[in-house]
Amino acid sequence: MPFSLRSTFPRMLALAGMAALAALVSNTLASASRRLAWSSYALAPPVPTPLREGTVVSMPSQPSANPPSEPVARARPAPLAKPQGSALRPPQPQAATAENPIREITSQEAWKAFQTGVPFLDARRSAEYVEGHIPGAWCTPIWESDLDDRLLSFKAARRPGPEDPIIIYCSGGSCRDSHLLAAKLLNEGYFHLLIYRDGFPDWVAQGHPIDKGQP
Repeated sequence: MPFSLRSTFPRMLALAGMAALAALVSNTLASASRRLAWSSYALAPPVPTPLREGTVVSMPSQPSANPPSEPVARARPAPLAKPQGSALRPPQPQAATAENPIREITSQEAWKAFQTGVPFLDARRSAEYVEGHIPGAWCTPIWESDLDDRLLSFKAARRPGPEDPIIIYCSGGSCRDSHLLAAKLLNEGYFHLLIYRDGFPDWVAQGHPIDKGQP
């Protein structure tokens, strides 16, 4: 029988298909240890992409073979420096100046000024002055009509300069007579006016000496 490629080629394709089908069925029925892994990767592994010239390849960092047994000590922030000297002291009362000519003083300051001979002006009414006053204080009641004459007598006797200290007091607490008298003296050119804040009641409570009677 003469050989014909046209008639033979279909038969070869059919035999190859049957063989492939038989192999697939056989592999499916085989045990797991004998089964072949059909994978497109096994038949055609991926081809690595060639690196371009100058490309830097970074390698993953490896853990240290001997890790430290103790944690790394971190530096602690330096403690804040404590204030020194005057920063620890309470603010002091502002001295009377040309810009701030009137200020209040404490009981201790009034006693110290009395011992050094600073003049005192009593701004209370005359009747209160007679009942008791700081020794040597001048009776200068802010609400009485002869106040100007009394101030002239004080100035003629003591001759205070514009910047010499003058201490003024009244009954303390809510009494404003000493502040009113200080404002009057400020208008007359005196620029060192000290108001005894707690006044005559505090002077008595401190046990300091007192005088009674007319000035």
